[in-house]
Amino acid sequence: MNNGSHRPTDAEGNATFGEWLSRELTARGYDLRERGGGRRAFADKAGIGPAILSRALRDTAVPDIKSCGRIARALGIKTGPVLVRAGHLPADELPTSATPAAISQRDALAALGVHTEEDRAAVLALIRALTSRREP
Repeated sequence: MNNGSHRPTDAEGNATFGEWLSRELTARGYDLRERGGGRRAFADKAGIGPAILSRALRDTAVPDIKSCGRIARALGIKTGPVLVRAGHLPADELPTSATPAAISQRDALAALGVHTEEDRAAVLALIRALTSRREP
């Protein structure tokens, strides 16, 4: 962990590392409440100590580079953006692409806060109904 170098927000006022990580974990169905079990489950999946994750989520410290790599792998995303979020790498060091990366239907719904199978089915049915309607 890297203490002291982490600022709550960047110059543009973006979320802190802890806020970002909390959103990412919640979107993937991890219950981050004290007794929810999600913190330990993610720490185990990522191969990092629960204390490292806890400090990151509370914004008292950011994970070191190795831990950022493990977090990225556990989230199923590239390491570069995690290193940027943590302040280990300037954003202009990352390559930009003209097309966004493809994401699965399940990940897209999770990012929108849709987590249960029943809710996923309802949202997909709504999308199908809206896209099947054609104006004359």
